[in-house]
Amino acid sequence: MANKYGAKSREIDGHEFPSLKEAGFYLMYKDMLKHGEIIKLELQPKFTLIPSFKGKDGKTERSVCYTADFRLTYPGGRVVVVEVKGYKTRDYVLRRKMFKYFNPDIDFVEV
Repeated sequence: MANKYGAKSREIDGHEFPSLKEAGFYLMYKDMLKHGEIIKLELQPKFTLIPSFKGKDGKTERSVCYTADFRLTYPGGRVVVVEVKGYKTRDYVLRRKMFKYFNPDIDFVEV
């Protein structure tokens, strides 16, 4: 099934990837995990950028989250978040900036 940006989805190992590009990176990272180049591979890790809160009017505002494509943990503990992007929406650019600001110890890679 194609999405609105023309990418074709692919299912691998029971996971639905929104693009062939992202599916290809999954296969590469899976191979890296198998060979010990990385020690942990997480799909769709979610990061809370702004927690939910109650405003002065008493209404609860929902949290703002960023969901990356992959989180890789290397031997030695280095953590890298990977975002596979074809088209960068304004919303994505803002969340990427917030993620990088609030998580300076995590390397961020956009491919």
